[in-house]
Amino acid sequence: MKTILKNKKLFVGLIMSALLLPACNDWTDPESLTLHTPSFEEQNPELYEAYLKDLCNYKAGDHNVMFVSFNNPLTYPVNRSEHLTVLPDSIDFVSLNNPDQLSGDIQNEMVEIRRKGTRIVYTIDYAGFEKDWTAIVKNSDGSLTEEDALQYLGERTDEMLALCDRYNYDGVIVDYTGRSMVSLPEKELAEYNARQKNFLDRIGAWIDSHKGKTLAFYGNAQYLFPEYMSILSKCDYIILKTLSSTGEGDLSVKAYMAVQAGKDAAAELGGSENLVPTDRFVACVETPRPEDKEQAFGYWDTETGGSKMLATYGAAKWVASPSVDFERKGLFVQNAHNDYFDNNPVYRNIRESIQIMNPNN
Repeated sequence: MKTILKNKKLFVGLIMSALLLPACNDWTDPESLTLHTPSFEEQNPELYEAYLKDLCNYKAGDHNVMFVSFNNPLTYPVNRSEHLTVLPDSIDFVSLNNPDQLSGDIQNEMVEIRRKGTRIVYTIDYAGFEKDWTAIVKNSDGSLTEEDALQYLGERTDEMLALCDRYNYDGVIVDYTGRSMVSLPEKELAEYNARQKNFLDRIGAWIDSHKGKTLAFYGNAQYLFPEYMSILSKCDYIILKTLSSTGEGDLSVKAYMAVQAGKDAAAELGGSENLVPTDRFVACVETPRPEDKEQAFGYWDTETGGSKMLATYGAAKWVASPSVDFERKGLFVQNAHNDYFDNNPVYRNIRESIQIMNPNN
């Protein structure tokens, strides 16, 4: 952050270091290196430690957070863009797209970025479990039952939760899209109810036994049964399903839908307190994809109909704007690795988004 760098007189040094990095997109780590250029940490370890202390204090304080997802390699990082240590220091959470079978190199880099107060998480995609089960049923002899489904879905959930302890993650993001219950036939509604309970009960039990870990819900609160909405009170953040949104208006609509869902659920259960916490909403966008020439991903439409706006920029402005009925607490930028190639400095759009969300830090 700007203030941290100014206070520690590191701004110039860090900018110079960034400018000295190769700009070529296919930069790779050399296998043999005869010359060693001392890093900033090696040149001035005391000043670097002071910088890390201020950085961790900033992240521990009240600010709008930045989540990013990162396409970590399963082998040794080859391209510069594959290194966790190149991500901006001011990112709060890094969600690894490939959370299992982590290489030793990636695990070492996880330790390194933790020194900066960055927490490493991963996403549990429930829709993926359902998709795999549907394929199993399609290829079966027809003898599989709903009890088999619950057992399979439960085992997949437990396997993913176990990764947190195996690799010492700092928490998980629960991706649960759900579906509208308005017109579901009775049998499908009962099945949907049982499967949702089966999944969320396991998530709830896990966080109860993992105090200090981060839990974020990425989904549609309005697709949860009222009796299961209590899981949201255990979540540190509620990430709105706004990846396909094309403007800030839709972000607000999604937030209000979640707020209203909590009110309706409370009324249905005979209570008055909103069952959806309104003080922890996070918007979700993605970075532009290098191969996308039509600007279909990572961009928002503009009111004037001219050139499109970067979704990261628009969403960051939305997070920084005031609201009455709910609190905007941050941004989740998916596929952050794409932003490495945007321009110099690397990860320019993510850096700017963090500054927009936290202009006084």
